Amino acid sequence: MALSAPPDLDKAASEPPEEVVATLQQVAQALTIQRGITSDDFFRGGYVWDIVDKSERHQCLQWLGRTVEWATKKWMLSEQDEWEQVAEMAAKLTSELCGKGASGAVQRRVSLWRRDGDPLLVGGIAVHEPSFVHADVGCKTWGAAILLARRIARQSVDISAFQRCIELGSGTGLLGLAAGCALRGLEGASVTMTDYLPVLIQAAREGARANGLLDNGAIVPMKMDWFEMAQDIVALSENREEPTRGTMSIPIANYLDAVHRDATAAGNEWEGRIEPTLGAKESKGAFDLVIAADVLYEMEHCYVIALLANHLLAATKPGVGEPYVAPRFILTTPLRSTHWREVAAFEAEMAATPTMCLVSRDDTTRADDLDSWISGIKDKGSATMLASDLDLARAIGEDAGDSLIYRTYVYERC
Repeated sequence: MALSAPPDLDKAASEPPEEVVATLQQVAQALTIQRGITSDDFFRGGYVWDIVDKSERHQCLQWLGRTVEWATKKWMLSEQDEWEQVAEMAAKLTSELCGKGASGAVQRRVSLWRRDGDPLLVGGIAVHEPSFVHADVGCKTWGAAILLARRIARQSVDISAFQRCIELGSGTGLLGLAAGCALRGLEGASVTMTDYLPVLIQAAREGARANGLLDNGAIVPMKMDWFEMAQDIVALSENREEPTRGTMSIPIANYLDAVHRDATAAGNEWEGRIEPTLGAKESKGAFDLVIAADVLYEMEHCYVIALLANHLLAATKPGVGEPYVAPRFILTTPLRSTHWREVAAFEAEMAATPTMCLVSRDDTTRADDLDSWISGIKDKGSATMLASDLDLARAIGEDAGDSLIYRTYVYERC
């Protein structure tokens, strides 16, 4: 039976009380559900915290902190493994409740829907989010990836005409995984997911495996160093006497943080693993679709992304009629007040690239985009299903907490 108040931490207890363990299990279950993962376990008893409510969440954190201290003292005095397990569980829950910056690696599921309201993948897209210590800003599934993944799922951004897709800066991998699911069943279609950090390449691999996209070649995780690639592209162009923008100078990347994160990787599955690396020669014109989300957070990135996209995209096919669609580059970025210079720099670089033409550009919030889609559903059956969709209700709640405006660009090879 559920408790009406958090359980006391009895100093005289000789073993962890059942109501304390049950309360910890309730918190763990609530966090699992919050990550979009359906829990098969149903715990009875204990106190049920409302971790969505800020006041309750704060009180829960205080109780967890006291539990860590209490159980640690008990373990030191008794050396019973049960006390150590309680202390570790309370500490882990505290980390996750404190936010992504404090938590370790977690699994989550992100629900995406097709145009008619059916799920893109039943149960949601499984995503592996590494710890902040190992992946820095790549540890989180950011709103830009969620927005573009939704649009791809329901084909408001239609990628069905493309077979060879590459994602720049995959991070936790939601966008690339969504593209892989959307293209599943299309003969010869594949998505190359790229990043620089080994832990993020491993995250892409784990996500692809969890969603059934790895063994069939639908997802190909690879390492890609933007700055080395950019230098090689310029060198290749000079050797072939191809026209390049004379003002283009390749910025120097600062890899100090990456080196530090690599040094903390001891004991992990991806430590020391030699990842296949995408090179400039084999990647030239190798893709008919380039996608990216939230990659304009450093000025150096803005100067090379246009060069990379232009290099990676295949040439147009003159004389080919309908339904041919020219190779495309699609990017979604948040319009943060702190990063207007980066957005302007990216737009200027793209405007100065004569072989890339802007097809569309639109601004929206996640909430407005989702609401517009829901309002546009005409089928009564789909509308009825959506009304009872708990995953959709969760998405609406998460979107309400994100007030950022996102800009999506669609460029086409011309």
